[in-house]
Amino acid sequence: MKIAITGGASAGHVVPALAVAGQLRDRGAELVFLGRENTIEHDYAQRAGIPFRHVPSAGLRRHRSASNLLMPFRVARGIFTAFTVLRRERPDALFSKGSYVSVPVGIGAALARVPVVIHESDHSLGLANRILGHVATTICLSVPASGPTPRWMRNKTQVTGLPLRADLAEAKPEALRERLGVPDDKRVLLIFCGSSGSQRINAAVRAQLDCLCERYSVLHVVGKGNLAPQLAVRPGYWQLEYLHDDMPHALALADLVIGRAGATTLAELAALELPAVLVPLPASVSRGDQLDNARAFAAQHPERCRVVADEQLTDPGTLIQACAALSAVPRGGQGARPRPEAAAQRIADLVLRAAGRRK
Repeated sequence: MKIAITGGASAGHVVPALAVAGQLRDRGAELVFLGRENTIEHDYAQRAGIPFRHVPSAGLRRHRSASNLLMPFRVARGIFTAFTVLRRERPDALFSKGSYVSVPVGIGAALARVPVVIHESDHSLGLANRILGHVATTICLSVPASGPTPRWMRNKTQVTGLPLRADLAEAKPEALRERLGVPDDKRVLLIFCGSSGSQRINAAVRAQLDCLCERYSVLHVVGKGNLAPQLAVRPGYWQLEYLHDDMPHALALADLVIGRAGATTLAELAALELPAVLVPLPASVSRGDQLDNARAFAAQHPERCRVVADEQLTDPGTLIQACAALSAVPRGGQGARPRPEAAAQRIADLVLRAAGRRK
């Protein structure tokens, strides 16, 4: 049995895809990953030892851009490439984790008569999943749909939860503390905003760094190319471009988090019961899904969550005040190991069912 995997553009799509891939591999499935060459999905698939096949794609920019005029042609080329690759690889099913990367692969799979199972992380389907939902045999949801379900979706949706990285349960925070030289006399503040980081959050953190370092040991994941050389030896401050295998250790080491409100981030925070200051992406540069995510998360976890609007980042002391509001909140779950594999197992079952194999 062979299963194709697709999804990319951010760790929030790739990490859950690989969690499902791991469950499928454990059950004897042969895997192949379809995505864009020299990207985050390419890097992660290589690290996981999954054969990778290049499929071109292009996303819709949410502002006026000449690249939007070329997008249909790139997607059409991607569909043809995906169809050709899938006919050659002959997978029994495709699992798609979403983002624009998945659109040509999903359509190519439908044309090649390969069953498609998709997963949506947010409270409503993103554009890619709204497109692929029409050709999918199963639509997996992290949470129940927030509004009325369209008729075409009703008979093929399953609420599975959001698949998390399996190594969350195997974290070794003290090993990371020793390697970085982080003292144990202060709470640890972890700041991360996905694989590319956030220039606005980076700037706000650095503007308020003196006060933050007085209260915390600050681990700041800034994104590739965003290191500040002048802060390389700043006491109490550790800046890193990105964390791959060390991310579970960093999450386990942290007492407090500042980050965006992507669904994968929130699921990890909930599993680890970590207090968090959320700065959701504004609607001006997204479809507003992180605003919905942040509101729902704050309502579910009012004691350990504060939400700061992106436009408030320029206000002096905003992050300090939000962190201070959570200063007395201990992280939970210290004595219990999370079970990150549960959702991935449920989704793997559905993919195998779509492939005509039950285990």
